[in-house]
Formats: sequence, C-alpha cells, structure tokens
Amino acid sequence: MRHLPRLFATKTLFAIALATLLFGSLSRYLGQNKYVQNVDFYVYYFAAQVIHDDPHANIYEGATDGNPQTRYVATGGELPAHARAAGFDSIQLYIYPPLLADTLAPFSGITPHHAVILWRAFNLALVLGSCMLLAGMLRVPIIGFEFVVLALAAYSFFPIHEAISLGQVTVVMLALWTVGILAYSEDRMFLSAAAFALATALKVTPILLVPLFFIWKDRRWIVSYIAVSLGLVGLMVAINGWHTVSVYPAVMSAMGGGMPSLQNKSIGSLLTWIYYRRIFTMDSAMEVIDTLPRGLMMVTKAASGIFYLYCLYLAWRSREIDRFSRAGVLAVFGVVTVCMSPVAWRHGYSVAFLALAIYWVKELRTPTRPLRSVLLALMTITLGCFFVDVIAQIHMPQLFKILIAGSWVIFSVPFCLDTLSYASADDHASTSKELDPAMVSAAASGA
Repeated sequence: MRHLPRLFATKTLFAIALATLLFGSLSRYLGQNKYVQNVDFYVYYFAAQVIHDDPHANIYEGATDGNPQTRYVATGGELPAHARAAGFDSIQLYIYPPLLADTLAPFSGITPHHAVILWRAFNLALVLGSCMLLAGMLRVPIIGFEFVVLALAAYSFFPIHEAISLGQVTVVMLALWTVGILAYSEDRMFLSAAAFALATALKVTPILLVPLFFIWKDRRWIVSYIAVSLGLVGLMVAINGWHTVSVYPAVMSAMGGGMPSLQNKSIGSLLTWIYYRRIFTMDSAMEVIDTLPRGLMMVTKAASGIFYLYCLYLAWRSREIDRFSRAGVLAVFGVVTVCMSPVAWRHGYSVAFLALAIYWVKELRTPTRPLRSVLLALMTITLGCFFVDVIAQIHMPQLFKILIAGSWVIFSVPFCLDTLSYASADDHASTSKELDPAMVSAAASGA
C-alpha cells in the first residue's frame, strides 16, 4: 500500500511521456517530411557496388584528407562514379568499416529503388524483432496490450524513425545490442559476445562495453568477444586487403573533433555551444569545425572521458549485482557511449530505447525513486520527440536554445549516473514477474 501514491505518479508520468511520443510521431507523418530520404543507405549501396566490382578498391578516397565531415560529398574515385552511373548527382563519403559494404555487396546488383525498399522493410522488421526479444527478456507477453504499447513506442521513438528515414545502419545496431543484452541475461555468452563484436565491427563504439566484462570477470564473454572480433578483422583483411582495413582507423581518428551541429547530441557539442554561446546548424558548424580551439577540444574530450570513467567506477562499485541487473547496466551504457562519443547523431540514440523500456518496466512494477521516474519521462520526451530541435530553432535568447537543444545530453547524463549509482539497491527488486496489465493499461488509457 505504501507504494500506491508513488505508483500512481509513475503511471501518470508514463502516460504523459507515451502520449507525447505518439503525438510527436503522428505530427511527423501529418507534417512535411524534411528528410533527404535514404541518403545514408545510398552511401552503403554504392560502396557495396565498388566492393562487388573490386574487393580491394579504395572506398575511403577523399575521407582521409582531414576531417571527412567537412567534405562529406565524394568528388573523386569509384564511389561517385557508381553514383553518377545510377543517376545520382552526388554521394556522401563512405566512413564506415569495410564490413558493412562487404555485407551488402551481394545485393548491390539490384536497382537502387528496389534496394531501398528491401532495406526499409528489413529495418522495420528489425525494430519489431527487437521489441519481441526485449519483451521476452522483460516477461511481457507478446500477445497482449503491453506488447502493443512497447511496439508503438519503438516505432514512434524519434531516433528510430529518423534512422529508418535516412536509411541508416543504426537500426541494425539496435538489433545487435538487443541480442547482446538478451543473450547475456540468459548466460549465452558466446552469442552475446558475437553480437557486440559484430556491432563493434560496424560502428566501433560498442568496444567501450568491454571494460564492464572485466569488472564482472566474465572470462567466457571476453574470450568469445576477442575471438569473434579477430575473426571479423581477419575476414575483412581477406576480402578487402590490409591496406583498406588499415585506412579506417585514420578515418575514425579524423572525426575525433566531433561536429558541433544541432543534430549531433554529445557532451562535446554541448560544451562547444556553451563556449561559443550559440548553437550551430550544419552549415554554420562547417565554418568553425576546422578552427575549434585546441584547449576546447581537450576540455570536451576530458569531460567525455571523465563521464565514461565515472560510469565505469559506478559499475565496479555494484559489480556483485545479478545477471539480469547487469543486462540493465549494459543498456544504460548504450546511452553512455552515445553521450560521450564525439559524433553522436540523433539517430544514434536509437539504442537508448532499450534502457528506457527496461527501466520504465521496472518502475511500473516496483517504483523506486521519484527522480528516476522524472528522468525517464524527460528522456522519453526529449529523445523520443522531434519538438526539441524545432523549438531550439525559433527566435529566442541563445542560452535557452543551448539548454533546449542540449536537453538530450542534459537529461541523459543524470539518468545514467542515477541508474548506475543505485544499481545495487535496485538489484533486489523483482524483475522476472510479468508486467501487471492493469498498470500499463491504466497508463496507456491516460495517454
């Protein structure tokens, strides 16, 4: 009985967050779609065509001449040549590991139009599959209203929506994170390690999870991760040659300064906005990216590093938690890695959906602290809806613009710190019983 007032408050916040999420999604479909559709997928597609024709081709031509984000349109080499042959006036630089192009190479023979349709269908299916796996881990029945709420929230979540619209590989990353977390919670170490190793081979940042498994002394996971990672690197060397594989670290390093545009939601961007006392559009960010003060870049990297290390310390402090609670910590570190990354585009926060879903379910089952419910609601609204960046671009003092545009980081960082700080205290709470249908039904009805 003592939890009833807190539970009512949690359900109210959940209802508000869910209603805002659904309204934001509906508004996107009713309003004018301003995305350049599938712009990222076409880069993967034409890079795959280049690899299909010549596995040892230089797919990074133009991406190693300084920061590739300042010259994101390819002007020479095989990549733009293939794009022009297909009727595309320009194409962005390819800045991903070779494995992504290698994987898509067998499908590069179909037309761009049909390739886009298949990629979109594949991504939509991956979102549904991720929801089904997540529901299984959280003991949410797939046939029931609770799963409908979960799936609707996923498809309405703005980073996921943007990733699908842009044709990004981020939804694949979401699926791999889901498999990795679920497999770990079920003690399927090789599958978990393989999923995260593949995610690392596609976007590198999941490597930041590895220290957690040293903290937890999960030797089977570590050995499996190293073995699969070495196998994937060996596979890329065999297919693309050592020269192509060795070039990629230089491409990644060149992007280390970040991109302080409105769409890049990271600790580094937020500190850069504060330093310049303004937010940047993509065009205005291009004007300053090459002239960022060295001291500012050192401060942003130090702040990101300190945040990451402190999160690791909090994980070490609660290292005796059970496996299911560790799975929740892995989901939280999905948010940590995005916040601290120099390049953290909005669609990169798709993986944050896992942490939000896991901890909303925990709060609806057994409310813990009012602060957590508030942070969950604020994160769901700011990350899940596109309103934040729309509001940040209207006429108002720059300080308010910075606070609004930076709210993704401003709310995500405290959520990570709060959740990791109380991981041990939350460990004893029941997480295996089914979600009370009355809870979610009442919350969704309130939405």
